[in-house]
Amino acid sequence: MMDTHWKNRLAPAALGLALITLIGCDAAEQSAQKLAEEAKKEAQALIEESVGEVVDELNRQVDSLQESTNRALGKDDKEQDTEAQQEEPEKPLEQGVET
Repeated sequence: MMDTHWKNRLAPAALGLALITLIGCDAAEQSAQKLAEEAKKEAQALIEESVGEVVDELNRQVDSLQESTNRALGKDDKEQDTEAQQEEPEKPLEQGVET
């Protein structure tokens, strides 16, 4: 009889312990998922920030190159225009004959 009495008392305790373990596992899984989601969000934010910095730097370099090119072309255009006007005076357009 003693064995039956202990078994009857241990069964609810074992069930309670199993339930607590399952709840603990579920809570641990949810915590792990939350941590994984937060880590993913932080990684994405770092990537976006890094990409943003790279794009900003690339834009600065492109702007600088465009300014240099514009300055060089501006001087070249003025020089070429001056030379072209000196070498070739404007010719009147000849009218073509239609056939």
